Amino acid sequence: MASIHTMHAKVVGTLMARSERDEIEETALPAVLVRRSDLPVPLTHTARSFFGGLPKLPPQFEWPTAEVKANQTLETVALTFVAQIDLAELPGAKWSPLPKRGTLYFFCSSVFVGEGRPPCRVLYSDTAGDAYADRAPPPDLMPLAGTDGDAQVKWLDPALDFHSKVEFKYPLSFRPFRDFLFSEDAVGGELMIEELCKALGPGEPKELDLLQFRSVSEYEKDEHWPFNWLLITYVVRSVLSRVQRDLTPRSYYKPLTDEAAVELKRLRAGAIGWLERCRALTPMDNVDADTKATFRSWWLDVVQAYKKMDGQVSTYTTQIAADLGNAINHTIRCMAAKDADIRDDAPLSYLVNLARQNHWKTPTAKDGQYRHFSTALHQMLGYGSGPQDATEEHLEDILLLQIQGDLAFLDWHSNIGCVLHFWINPDALAQRDFSQAVATYECD
Repeated sequence: MASIHTMHAKVVGTLMARSERDEIEETALPAVLVRRSDLPVPLTHTARSFFGGLPKLPPQFEWPTAEVKANQTLETVALTFVAQIDLAELPGAKWSPLPKRGTLYFFCSSVFVGEGRPPCRVLYSDTAGDAYADRAPPPDLMPLAGTDGDAQVKWLDPALDFHSKVEFKYPLSFRPFRDFLFSEDAVGGELMIEELCKALGPGEPKELDLLQFRSVSEYEKDEHWPFNWLLITYVVRSVLSRVQRDLTPRSYYKPLTDEAAVELKRLRAGAIGWLERCRALTPMDNVDADTKATFRSWWLDVVQAYKKMDGQVSTYTTQIAADLGNAINHTIRCMAAKDADIRDDAPLSYLVNLARQNHWKTPTAKDGQYRHFSTALHQMLGYGSGPQDATEEHLEDILLLQIQGDLAFLDWHSNIGCVLHFWINPDALAQRDFSQAVATYECD
């Protein structure tokens, strides 16, 4: 039988836990989860709220510009279009401080390396999200991650690839939930998980098969790739970008040996040969079985060559494999952006894998305690979350939009530990003065 002291300790512990839960409950703010579609859609899709794509701007609005620095180069560019939100589609008309009607347009620099407060603009129109046609991208639109930026995807060509500057279009849906003010707190985390599971369900098991994290041996056994010539183009470009970089002398890396230089030039010649072959073919055409086998053999030869040069060049074989995974996912997104029904043209396993990256995964207690989940959580209103102190610094402000690092995006914003926020002062919001909105970007 438990002693009186033990029983007393349990009662006190229970009361304290309840007290802490009550205190955190009192901080609850109504908020809105923003959920994107699993796959992108064609630009012609009728969504009124969406990430990426092209904004349906009123004709009197100019596409915002700002000075942006990437790799020490400062240039005035048109900002990356991030999102369009039709406010009539949001829940919470009775409690939300946002306008009940109209459309918000979010623009931001996509250079986040070393930038805690990226240049941004938020525009507001009192018209619906489908009132106007898509605005064509301006000629000075910045490449994603900036010209020669550290996070720029080197195998995308800004002169040729539409999605080197324009994010894929993802329709949005919205779900209300309660957000709580806490930091690294088990009780707060428990409340957070309860609320998220109310809105999103219990979650799916976590899956490790994310293509960009596969090993070379896994790709060697996989006969599904390359499934079209666009993918071959991207994979060859990714190899060529690595080879060109390794052939370029850099003061902070030891000089190339003669043997390594010869091998890199051989790989470059092979890549150029494949690119020339690609130019004569239709990108979305299927690849026959013999060509598939030949191309996989070439790619494995590239990997083996880099294994032999390990320590002599900056590229690792794991990067070659990651490039392939990213190229597969990017190709499927390009196919979805061209035709919403791509199940007959892309391997089903790749489609399922890509869609699964957006699904709500079963959270752990630790996930809730640190507000750091395996699934990217985007939201409007509430407190928001981040790995540093932006949410604390902006406690008196209104969270217009939070976009977490999402595998829907490429290197410029795919780290699940990174968070982009758009904030506005309550007085400015009341006056509908969105010119005072600011952005913060944090990464763990």
